[in-house]
Amino acid sequence: MDLDDASGKRKVPNVQARSAMLTGALIVGMCLGVIVSEKLYLITQEADLPEGAVAAVRSRKLEVQASAGTAVRRSTGKPRSELEEILQRVAPQGEVMIAISNMNLIHEQSLVMWLECVQRIEGLTNWLIVAIDEQLAAYCKEKGINHYYRPVVIPDSQKDTGSNHAISAMKYEIIREFLQLGWDVLLSDVDIATLQNPFDHLYRDSDVEGMTDGFDPLTAYGEIYGIDDATMGWSRYAQGTRHMAFNSGLFFIRANDKTIDLLTRIADKLSKQKEWDQSVWNEFIFFLSHGDYKSPQIIPRVMDYMKFMNTKVLFKQVRHMPKDQQPKPVMVHSNYHPDKSDRLRAIIAHYIKGDEHALDKFPGGSEPGS
Repeated sequence: MDLDDASGKRKVPNVQARSAMLTGALIVGMCLGVIVSEKLYLITQEADLPEGAVAAVRSRKLEVQASAGTAVRRSTGKPRSELEEILQRVAPQGEVMIAISNMNLIHEQSLVMWLECVQRIEGLTNWLIVAIDEQLAAYCKEKGINHYYRPVVIPDSQKDTGSNHAISAMKYEIIREFLQLGWDVLLSDVDIATLQNPFDHLYRDSDVEGMTDGFDPLTAYGEIYGIDDATMGWSRYAQGTRHMAFNSGLFFIRANDKTIDLLTRIADKLSKQKEWDQSVWNEFIFFLSHGDYKSPQIIPRVMDYMKFMNTKVLFKQVRHMPKDQQPKPVMVHSNYHPDKSDRLRAIIAHYIKGDEHALDKFPGGSEPGS
């Protein structure tokens, strides 16, 4: 029996077929568009990254956070200051690793060891010593070391805290000057052994990537813990969250309005109150907005504690692992032990000079037998 054309019944299969074809073509087009867009995205990211970070970009798509701070644009024209001229020359891609120091840390050898590590890494050229006294600036100039002379005046609130803590408290306003020019900063204390190019191991999806004082996944990355208050009866059990502090001696901070606000608040508080800068650093990063207080609302990321390693992890755990299971750290911060220089020297001997027994003589903690 013939179908009635006027009813449209014969046209239905044809319309359905055309619709299926159009839908299929649309899906294929969308897939091709995504692939092409991603390739273009990676190419533009590679162009903006320092040499050595390309592999990191190819291994993961960098995410743009909707709530991240508004980036500060850096100038590529005529430099407006001595610092900008140095940065354009030393770190033209917009990322720089800095160590802030005075001449005392040359005499103590820690800055000498810091330089020994950094200068041996192929492709790592975007680093800078911020010399805060004339003696170190002259030393760097004589030795041909990348440096920026930036004298400081220690505020009254920090004068009795010891030279290292006083310098540490001053670093936030120094780093802010870099951010205001549009440069992202990887801050490294001088009691750190750099073993690989750290820029190859950053994610760049957060405002701050910070080294942790944690020593396992729970203390480093966070945990839910329980509270038991028997006096509450039915509701005696409650939960909280916690993790170990970010170390204020090793972090990567991006140049944007939120991070500049963060450093401004920290510098202001430390100029008025006698407090440990690491406590203030963590307070402004992690304390929640409440009442009339609004936090800087930066996005933090904790660094891999087996790559950006503290010496508790190294001396209590890693060195006791089977050799084929030991991770190779990117940077090791000699922060958990008072004999910093001796341990730093041993770390360099072990990882750079190949002395398998260089770490053996040290206890895990600060006391013999620990």
